[in-house]
Amino acid sequence: MTKIALIEFGNFHDECLYSQIQFLQQKNIDVTLFCNVKLKSQVSSFTGCKEIRYLDLSSKFKKYKSRWNLWKTIVFGGFSKVIFNTAESTIYKFIRLPFPKRIELIGTLHNAQNLKGKSKQKAISKKIHKYMTINDFTAKSIISEKLTRKKVNAYYPIFFPNFKESLKKPENEIWITVPGVISFDKRDYSIFKDLKLVENIKIIFLGRANNPDAKKFMEEAKSYPSFNNLVFFNEFIPNDLFHDYIKNSDYILTLIHPNNPLFNHFLKYKISGSYNLAFGYKKTLLMEQIFSEIEDFKETAFFYDYTNFERIFDVINHSEKKVYKNPKWSFEYQKQNYLDFIFS
Repeated sequence: MTKIALIEFGNFHDECLYSQIQFLQQKNIDVTLFCNVKLKSQVSSFTGCKEIRYLDLSSKFKKYKSRWNLWKTIVFGGFSKVIFNTAESTIYKFIRLPFPKRIELIGTLHNAQNLKGKSKQKAISKKIHKYMTINDFTAKSIISEKLTRKKVNAYYPIFFPNFKESLKKPENEIWITVPGVISFDKRDYSIFKDLKLVENIKIIFLGRANNPDAKKFMEEAKSYPSFNNLVFFNEFIPNDLFHDYIKNSDYILTLIHPNNPLFNHFLKYKISGSYNLAFGYKKTLLMEQIFSEIEDFKETAFFYDYTNFERIFDVINHSEKKVYKNPKWSFEYQKQNYLDFIFS
């Protein structure tokens, strides 16, 4: 039986692990998940793995010990492929260890911009055999700009476990969710300052305020005309509650606008986690009009001019929600696409 190691050293991107495990399980592959112990609460219930092993990376010594033990396990444990859930700076020291040629190293790039001159990424690319991205347009950017000579393909990690449901959404309410921590680097919150909403629309920020700018925004929002329409959380939102809100959402709002510092990155080199949540739960995205040229969003999103955001509610009131017709949104399509690349 083929043995594959799926590895995540960081404490992010756990949302991409479940889909990969399910794809590999379909081929009757022996998958061992090695991940940062900080992800234990998110991944401990995952099915489809032979085993989940946690890496204690809480100190310099423990990082060294974890990397060394993991390397020995892979090299002498009969593994033929290693899939890095994040093939970026977190794997730099590990991947510099010597691996025999019989072990293929494959990794997911979450920010293709890293291929443009970052020395650590260049070192990683020398060892990696193939790269994956989690959206077609990022893979196309890598290929068209010739950012690497490695094989590149995209897969969509848009499948999730069955989380416990506890919410009871009022029948007349419209829920627009904004997934992720409140971050001014990624999102533009200025559109809410003068926004006036009818009572039944709720905009739900699914992420805690963990920085001074976010806390300032939440405090200032108390003076906004539609403050009673805004829903905030002060604590970490458990996975089951987070996904329950997404399931009950009518729309998912990305807030990625041209005035964001990282806007150009999102046009070509990276995605928002909001996209795959929308794709997975077949929710209509609300996006700035510049994204209308990207193929994925033509059948999944409504668009607005961020300088006149209120007009999106006219679109919502007079349009049916988007219908996901492309076969690429199905489990079978994504599974085959992923497996074909992994075993090509």
